[in-house]
Amino acid sequence: MSARSCSLLAGIASSVLTVFFFMLPCAWAQHGSEGTLSVTVVDPSGSVVAGADLELTDLATGNSHKAVTGSSGSYTFVNLNLGTYRLSISKSGFQNQVFENVIAQAARTTSISAILKVGTQNETVEVNSSASPVIEDTSNAIGTTVDLKEIESLPLFGRDLTALSRLVPGYTGSGNNGTWDGLPAIAQGNNIDGVIGSSSRMKFGGNAQPAVVPRLEDIQEMTVQTEQLDLNQGFGQANMQINFVTRRGTNRFHGRVFEDFRNTALDANSWLNNAATALNPSNPLPKNHLVLNEFGGSLGGPILRNKLFFFGTFGMAKQPGTATATNYVLTPAAQQGNFTYVGTDGTTHTLNLLMLARNYNTTHPGANLPTALDSAGTYSPGNVLQSINASLKYGNLTPNALGDPNLQTLTWQEPNPNTWYYPTVRADYTPSARMRFNIAWNMTKRTSPGANVPDFPGPAWSKTGAGYVNKNYTAAFGFDYTISPNLINDFRGGFLYNAQIFANGAQPLTLDAPQLGWNYSGVPQPFNTQMSGTIFYTATGNYYPIFNASDTMTWQRSSHTMNFGFSWWRELDH
Repeated sequence: MSARSCSLLAGIASSVLTVFFFMLPCAWAQHGSEGTLSVTVVDPSGSVVAGADLELTDLATGNSHKAVTGSSGSYTFVNLNLGTYRLSISKSGFQNQVFENVIAQAARTTSISAILKVGTQNETVEVNSSASPVIEDTSNAIGTTVDLKEIESLPLFGRDLTALSRLVPGYTGSGNNGTWDGLPAIAQGNNIDGVIGSSSRMKFGGNAQPAVVPRLEDIQEMTVQTEQLDLNQGFGQANMQINFVTRRGTNRFHGRVFEDFRNTALDANSWLNNAATALNPSNPLPKNHLVLNEFGGSLGGPILRNKLFFFGTFGMAKQPGTATATNYVLTPAAQQGNFTYVGTDGTTHTLNLLMLARNYNTTHPGANLPTALDSAGTYSPGNVLQSINASLKYGNLTPNALGDPNLQTLTWQEPNPNTWYYPTVRADYTPSARMRFNIAWNMTKRTSPGANVPDFPGPAWSKTGAGYVNKNYTAAFGFDYTISPNLINDFRGGFLYNAQIFANGAQPLTLDAPQLGWNYSGVPQPFNTQMSGTIFYTATGNYYPIFNASDTMTWQRSSHTMNFGFSWWRELDH
């Protein structure tokens, strides 16, 4: 497609968007994935310098933005990709001035005041000190940007950046059960590349944690805004906002590889395993098998220099571990009907319940329970007990800790592998100085096939277990179009997919497996649920997708900057 055709299509799209937002109530677009630079130019006497030529160059991609200061001597560059820029200022009769290392941060404004000295344009004054929004004088929003370069070498557990948000001043609480500046949990919000990052279905528990894990290798910047958000923040449903922005490619190829490793040999045994071993030293329980191998890499660079860039990562964590499971088993005497109890007289008695039942009704079975399938092909009580007894060799049998003489506790280790996937892709395209496109996709997926352990160990009970799957991703699209230096349109749209399946892989409800059907009340609540019957796992789950879009038209005239736009989002709760 030619540049002329691209310009024509962009003009038509921009016109449609302009008409659309003027038909809607005025509200700023609801995203925080870009930065702003405010420039004011004066002469040595402090008088404003109108008509000064400005050129802002992205040092990472070479893309440049040109503008002219208005009658107030100022201009604001909006919708900037995050990163470091060079600002050049020139005006006839004055020396040129160049600001190096101008930093644009998400949802924040960098302010620069330039004093042009009288001279010729052949003379240039370079200002090498960095300019970043450490203290903002153009906005009353309170926020903190976490510089990832300072923490990339830290051993951050799970490489999850949200843990750093709780180090921001104003946070109170422990772990995830806290808040910022005393705000209620329902006031929290987050986004990734301008896309709402988590469902509001359970917002009463807090909404600072996005459904997709924002990882160290994926995210370029994290900004935590804790109070007094501008109207273009929070998506209309939050008073504090955490903004995550995906890394982008540049004119230079850059990449990384990483490996985090944990192993059983580096860990101590659990208290539960040690306690079971102490009760039965002849059959000790070893340490739960744990191998956590977290690895991945990333690569970014140019496809077409100064125009088309890519960035991608793939991270993976594998934990082929085990989980300690327990269940209660009738003692051999109890299986024959001989139950022991303490009577009201304070002495211990033993009574054969099966004989008691036969004496009450001669049609009831006696002490010798059948051990085979009945004529209908279903399991008899005796065969269920036989299956349970066959599973005892896979675990450790100890006296019941609750003191019930009719029960024993079976403890075993069940395979419980977990696998996490963390792919990310981003592409940026600048076909001309007036247009800029970007797309980004971030995903987190966890599979845990042994999340729900079977009733007992061994092959006869394998069908009574089930797994768990959690899959989340954000897909974001951005389009910036400079209609004129003083009229700029910014469109953002995206989709959050977040779904989890409980009891994934559960077998259909069937009698083709051992079933526990008795209700033994000798175990205090809630433990007696272990003896009241088989747990029938059924695959179910939830899915709360969110669609959102926003558009902002920024119009600069004289000393005024005006914003018009709309924001729309829709959540579907399944």
